[in-house]
Amino acid sequence: MKNKIIAFDFLRALAIAMIIPAHLSNFLSFPYIKLALYAVDPFVANMGLGLFIFMSGYLLYYNNHSINSFQSVLSFYRKRLLRIFPLYWAAIAAFTLVFFIFAPKLNSGFEFPNAEHVFSFHNIIMHILGLQIFLAPAYVSPMLTLYFIGLIIVFYTIYPLIIMLSKSSKQILLSSSLIFLGCLLISRTFNIIESRFFMFFPIFIFGIITCKESIFEKSMIINKKNPFVQILLAALPIMLVLVIVLGSRTTLLLDQKASFTIESAGSGTIGSSTVVSMLESIAGSLGLSYLVLKFIIDSVLLNLFVIIFCVLEYRFAMKFINNEFSSSLSSMFTYVATASYCIYLFHRPFLALWNSGTHFISSPILHDIILIFIALPILVVISYHLQILELNLKKHILHKKTPRKDCHFIGSSNSSGK
Repeated sequence: MKNKIIAFDFLRALAIAMIIPAHLSNFLSFPYIKLALYAVDPFVANMGLGLFIFMSGYLLYYNNHSINSFQSVLSFYRKRLLRIFPLYWAAIAAFTLVFFIFAPKLNSGFEFPNAEHVFSFHNIIMHILGLQIFLAPAYVSPMLTLYFIGLIIVFYTIYPLIIMLSKSSKQILLSSSLIFLGCLLISRTFNIIESRFFMFFPIFIFGIITCKESIFEKSMIINKKNPFVQILLAALPIMLVLVIVLGSRTTLLLDQKASFTIESAGSGTIGSSTVVSMLESIAGSLGLSYLVLKFIIDSVLLNLFVIIFCVLEYRFAMKFINNEFSSSLSSMFTYVATASYCIYLFHRPFLALWNSGTHFISSPILHDIILIFIALPILVVISYHLQILELNLKKHILHKKTPRKDCHFIGSSNSSGK
């Protein structure tokens, strides 16, 4: 059990280490570093989020595989709400203060997209209630970063229904497929349920089934001599390139007419006439729009890559921990994993405030070195102590010690998270 906990600490630390660099391009100064990060940031960030969602499904089932009464459903929701919302509400307040109320007075170098609408009273209320994914795009504009909490809330809402309806993995697949199709119908009819729900829901279900079937404990899955595993390992870099290219990030390598500047990198408006026209032609022949086809391709490739990545990384973590990990490395991963929820919630406003306080540094390279090697470690330390403070306050208020085994991204290594 100890090795399993440390393995998931390693995976949480890995996931947050993928997400934060993907967002750094908004706060760095040296042009070539910004462009290098921006070329891959959506994919790397989605990989990190996919890893978190996979772990969420896996650990939810590990700790809550028996939900068979109305009382147990209420208990499940109560625990999830208590673990998610306090810090999440604090993050909403931080985003509003930094990116809207005090934004004109700050010189952070980052302009929040569509701030007037995103930080409207109605939109803030929808985020406070956690409805940003369920009611988007018709009634809500999800905030950068904090949209993920709404996504997790939708998954948590659905989870008890899946478990109560399903006694086997086949039934889980059937019930989740029916829920997926039902949500798709609702989305098409009422223009709600944001597209990222459909992108990440299969990964969440895969996490549940992986735990139920104990797939990770079957060593044959990662046997390097297995031809199937060798094919998967060889396919990973190919899939990585495909997703990035189809994501219109590095298409300038394929299309000399593609416009790619610091300004376009900041606004996310890179496009390639070659890739777009190719996909439009394929979409037309299939009777689909370009956006629908691109969403399907992106979703399929992302799910395949994340699922393979999760399996390989977890098996690697379990093997490496058993044979190679020192206690200091394990402690480091646990430290970062404990801080991961706060790091995710607060890294954007923290980096904006840091940039505002260090804008006097004229050298772009020096600015970025300080940001990476000083600001980020400070962020980790502050996030860790903030998470511990929040946990201790909840324990004091509830007079109840949180079990150690229920460890997830939303929370810490010393508490239950999801």
